Amino acid sequence: MQYFLTVFLFLCSYNISLAQISITGKVIKIIDGDTFDLLLQNNTTIRVRMNSIDCPEKKQPYYKNAKQALSQYIFGKNVNVISKSKDKYKRTLADVFLGNENINLKMIANGFAWHFKKYSSNIILAKAEINAMVKKLGLWSLPNPIAPWDFRKNK
Repeated sequence: MQYFLTVFLFLCSYNISLAQISITGKVIKIIDGDTFDLLLQNNTTIRVRMNSIDCPEKKQPYYKNAKQALSQYIFGKNVNVISKSKDKYKRTLADVFLGNENINLKMIANGFAWHFKKYSSNIILAKAEINAMVKKLGLWSLPNPIAPWDFRKNK
């Protein structure tokens, strides 16, 4: 029961509307810790950028760890993505689910991603990030993790 309440609260925090699109496909390529290619049933491919999270950039510590974690979680598997919109690179912004498991949340909870607060005020993601920080999970075990948006700004 607690699990369903958590999922319900998570969905409510996003203000899920009927305008959002649910897409199912097979993950065929992992680009980085928060982006992948999804093969649809009609043999077209879309690029998906995971909503509300941001993972280390290519030249940052923990980049490979985040990419590998996402690969272990979803590569070669059929996932359901709840599309929010498109980003400026025309990638589909989405929440990603493997069965009932929210992969966006899992990436944050295990310390492979930051909660991208600039674009999300989701309380569950914020709490998951704080918990990962306190427990020093994943990238939070580094002495001074630099958020990807700060890293990009300083490039």
